[in-house]
Amino acid sequence: MSEYTGVHREVMKDGAVKHVLIRDAAGNEQSIAAKDYISQGIEPDLNELPEVSTDSEFPVAGKG
Repeated sequence: MSEYTGVHREVMKDGAVKHVLIRDAAGNEQSIAAKDYISQGIEPDLNELPEVSTDSEFPVAGKG
């Protein structure tokens, strides 16, 4: 499995963190659920990531 680094967290209007954008060493990015980010122990800590507002409950493909 690739090593990932957190890029930013996507936050809904109600303040809930829905997704976290992660990047691997090759520069590939994907969005994962915040709970998966935490359970996989990806760094940095979720609370240290910058916030990006989102109106979508689901990640948008190609967003970055």
